[in-house]
Amino acid sequence: MLRQGDAEPLVLRQRSASGEAGRRALLLHGLGSSESCWDAFVAHRPPDLELWTAGLPWRAGGTFAVPERDDTAWITEAVRRVPGGVDVVIAHSYASVLLLTLLAELAAAGRDPRGELGVQGAVLVSPFHRQRPEDFTWGELPRFLDLLRLGAEDGITARSRKPMAADLRAEMAERSCELLGPHWVVRYLHAYLRTPFLPVHLVDLPVHVVIGDRDPIAPPAEGTDLAARLGNASIDRIDGCAHTPMAERPELFSLAVQQFLTTLPAGRPPAAVN
Repeated sequence: MLRQGDAEPLVLRQRSASGEAGRRALLLHGLGSSESCWDAFVAHRPPDLELWTAGLPWRAGGTFAVPERDDTAWITEAVRRVPGGVDVVIAHSYASVLLLTLLAELAAAGRDPRGELGVQGAVLVSPFHRQRPEDFTWGELPRFLDLLRLGAEDGITARSRKPMAADLRAEMAERSCELLGPHWVVRYLHAYLRTPFLPVHLVDLPVHVVIGDRDPIAPPAEGTDLAARLGNASIDRIDGCAHTPMAERPELFSLAVQQFLTTLPAGRPPAAVN
């Protein structure tokens, strides 16, 4: 249960409208990030693409923890709460692992995400994925904490409108991790450690993987391997880009999304929003 004073765990916002023949996308941020990580992409979005962002429980300043609920359930709820439905879900980092988990579990149960969620495709941005359980080692556990701090710094850098001193950026990242708390660290590791057991080869929903060739947080090789294992996947590798391609190279990221959209069925009518 939420504690008194906790923030609303799920907040949906419409960020752009589309025309009659447009498509609708839901954008999901990563661990300790926020909806603002998509601002540059919103500004450079493909034409006629209606965008919605979800502020999720694992956002910076979000709820302390919601331990009684599987995090993939928040993605399902977010998709179903968008008026008029969603054509494509675009998920970054931690959220991409959750979305992959959801798609793989639906496929294993013989359930089609097109019918279950109404989606026609998914974009996984900077995903984490390993093929074998033994690819994880005891010795790298401390490194995962360092990667979370680095991820917080990366997000701050990507969203900053002007250069920032390294010590200030590091201090802000540490504070972000403190606010996030240890519960979400454990849940990130739990999601990541499950990836070798996901039957990703059964996922036949069109999936597009987008990676940065200089990503120090989610190894680009993991994204490449994942795209090769998925049943119906394509991939874009953006040169000179780290962990947040939608913020670092929004024009190229938008082009990758636009090209993927051309492979999907026709879009939906505009959402009716009160």
